[in-house]
Amino acid sequence: MKVFEWVPNKSIGDLKFNMSRDEARKAMGDAKYIPLDREGADIYADDRLRLGYDHNGLLESVVFLGNDKGFFEVHYKGKVIYPKYEKHFFRIFDKNIFKSYEESTYQSNELNVCLSWNKDIGHSFCVGREGYCDKFDEQQLLINLYQKLKQGMSRDETRRIFKEKIDKLVVRGQTDIYSDFLFVEFDDDNRMVCADWNCF
Repeated sequence: MKVFEWVPNKSIGDLKFNMSRDEARKAMGDAKYIPLDREGADIYADDRLRLGYDHNGLLESVVFLGNDKGFFEVHYKGKVIYPKYEKHFFRIFDKNIFKSYEESTYQSNELNVCLSWNKDIGHSFCVGREGYCDKFDEQQLLINLYQKLKQGMSRDETRRIFKEKIDKLVVRGQTDIYSDFLFVEFDDDNRMVCADWNCF
């Protein structure tokens, strides 16, 4: 079983936020991964981990998927905090610095952690670098704008919809990416084919 000591906004285990993708892979040692280049992520299925990178290839998040005991533990100041459950977690952390979107799902922008014990959406524990959780608030705005998109729209039309987020636009060939997680794809005639989300 692997143990990851979490230092909020700084590191988790040997993984330090803002390290390069190559450095993160070295820190994971011999663990096998599947690169998801389109989403800027590496999945470590055996350890049930997802490492997320920004568009510069720097580590910005680590997500622990599932809560089966025996695969990994996350510690904070030497105490096990995950996969322990909600009641145990909030004996260590002040619940007032968290907001809840759904039942048993919490986010703290101060600590840059999102965690869930929700039986419907699954168990997860996500930590990020400083400012990472601000993206979730931004995502809500993008979701509202996303609902205005229609297949076949021109690239210019879609960009007008997202004009207030144009400073968060990265262009990769036939794809416009907003805030690293909304992908809007176009055909050779610059007509929208589809839009998709990069899950955190």
